[in-house]
Amino acid sequence: MTAHKHFKHLVRTRMGKTGESYTTARRHVLREAGNPPVEGPARWHLPGNIPATTALRVLLTAAGVRDPRTGEPISEAMLFGIAGGIGIGVAAFRYEKADFASIYIAGRHLWQDDVAYVKAALGRFGIEPRVFESSGAKPAEKHLREALAGGKPCVAWVDMVHLPHRGMPQQLSGGGYHVITVYSIDEKGGTALIGDLADEPVEIALADLATARGRIKSFKNRVVTISAATSPDELAPLVREGLAACHEGLTGKPVKGGEGMGTIKSLKVLAERMSGSKDKEAWGRMFPRGHHLWQALMYVHEYIEYVHTGGGLCRPMFAESLGEAAELPGMSGLAAVGRRYAELGQAWTELAWAALPEGVAVFREARELCARRAELAAAGGVGTAEQRQAIWKERGELRERAREEFPLSEAETADLLASLQSKVIAIYDAEVAAHAALGEALA
Repeated sequence: MTAHKHFKHLVRTRMGKTGESYTTARRHVLREAGNPPVEGPARWHLPGNIPATTALRVLLTAAGVRDPRTGEPISEAMLFGIAGGIGIGVAAFRYEKADFASIYIAGRHLWQDDVAYVKAALGRFGIEPRVFESSGAKPAEKHLREALAGGKPCVAWVDMVHLPHRGMPQQLSGGGYHVITVYSIDEKGGTALIGDLADEPVEIALADLATARGRIKSFKNRVVTISAATSPDELAPLVREGLAACHEGLTGKPVKGGEGMGTIKSLKVLAERMSGSKDKEAWGRMFPRGHHLWQALMYVHEYIEYVHTGGGLCRPMFAESLGEAAELPGMSGLAAVGRRYAELGQAWTELAWAALPEGVAVFREARELCARRAELAAAGGVGTAEQRQAIWKERGELRERAREEFPLSEAETADLLASLQSKVIAIYDAEVAAHAALGEALA
């Protein structure tokens, strides 16, 4: 707790100096902070920003893989680039029966397939992971114990809705796609020690972990582990391979669902649908003025800035990755590309803030709820579940207020959507230009 409070103080101090969100300030502090020595299973714990990247970092560190230049664990930013860097994903949802509307925005390479992401990244290190899968609870528990038998951590696929410390509404069950690390099992206490991005590990009941692992059928109670491995002689070949996958993925074959989902072009489609469109997924149809539009604006804000991106839809993390890679032999040209992506990250953050205009009281309240939730998520499981539940309740109350009386008039709503549309168009143009610059640097 003392270490956590000190870290939290560092983040808040940076926020006061820079005006950054908690997520962004925390990303910078994590990058600069060392990892204090800890005894026992928690020694493998590494806090982070992006779930699958952080899980990879824990696996590699426990397996003995280090940065060949320093002998220290490979940084999250460097590993982010090796694993494929950024991607783009946009999907809109509207369920009439459940009275639910949402827009999903993702920023990581292979955002739609954590298994492929983990396997490809480990493959660049020459590592073949062991993958355990099962449709039944008993074999799933057996696999978990086998994966932990050597005293090293494993990665587990879960529905985050069923992680008690997350404090999420149960009506979202089945949709909380997530990965965590598992460090150990306490037989006497009937608990497991897990890593979930937070500053400290989280203790969870084995029964709750089993429920979270088994809730999403496509996950098949999946756990992944690796054996001891050697560090690479140099990082440059791995970085180059990861960035090549990133470059291809941004303009390659769209994911299932069409062109509006998985490439840079999806941003152009998003912009077109925001205002003045007659498309079947136009925002005027999917998110009419009222509580559905409220939901969409909330999610634009959250998915860009707070939901496992490190801020700015992963672009600032990618900029840091490129900056670190530029120091490797023969890769100095990536420094200029990194600066482009740093600017893009700022543009994405500005879009997130613009979605909830600060000058409107209820939007300002919504901003504050998002920020509070992010801070509690970073704190981990210690006494935060009830506070997170309270935030979800407040979110629901704001949504109902938007149903009864939306805070903007028809004209003001149209102006907001037109403004957001122009920002997305500008981001699309900048993404295209940055993608071209990345390709040139890799040529």
